[in-house]
Amino acid sequence: MTATKPQVYTGTGSAIDNYNDPKKQLQNIVNGTKEVNWGLFDMKNSKHRRIQSDLRQANIVVKNNRHGEVADMLGWFNRFLKSDKSPVKKPLKQMTSKELSKIIKALDGVVIWKHSI
Repeated sequence: MTATKPQVYTGTGSAIDNYNDPKKQLQNIVNGTKEVNWGLFDMKNSKHRRIQSDLRQANIVVKNNRHGEVADMLGWFNRFLKSDKSPVKKPLKQMTSKELSKIIKALDGVVIWKHSI
């Protein structure tokens, strides 16, 4: 058995409500009441990795405690896939290889545009 050190709660509201928030978020995801993230990716798919690379090159990143900075798949990319500017309006995991190529070509344009600013 390992000894644990007590931690002082510094948030707002009830500490118990704050502790239970992740459980509520997980229930929303499991029950399907939360909006689906179209940016979910498969790390084994080389085209998905290429998309992440393009997002990092365009500096479309978010902070991550474990990995420093990662491509913003949940925020910017999720919104991009749902927008009128996306060549394919579909969740990433449901796209065919041809559709993924269209997304990559569009993101290549974003990278070029970001570097020209």
